[in-house]
Amino acid sequence: MANATLAAQRRHIFGKKVKTLRREGILPANFYGKGVETTAIQINERDFEQIFRTVPKGESFTLDIEGTAYPVVIYVVQRHPVTRKFIHVDFKLA
Repeated sequence: MANATLAAQRRHIFGKKVKTLRREGILPANFYGKGVETTAIQINERDFEQIFRTVPKGESFTLDIEGTAYPVVIYVVQRHPVTRKFIHVDFKLA
């Protein structure tokens, strides 16, 4: 499913204040890779769940950060140990 696309925005909230983003259904994430600057981003939690379910593990898809598209893979996923809700995601340039 290489034509899947996930929209993201740059994140300006860090630290313990990220908890307020999660309450609003926004998932904090990071994007990095060789030749690109590491970027703190935020994505819609429901959109990510859809991508997580449909894109096979290790397969790339498109991450659109404010109009710039990058081919990425899901590198690290952190989940809450009890509720299994997503806490944080890392995307790596494919």
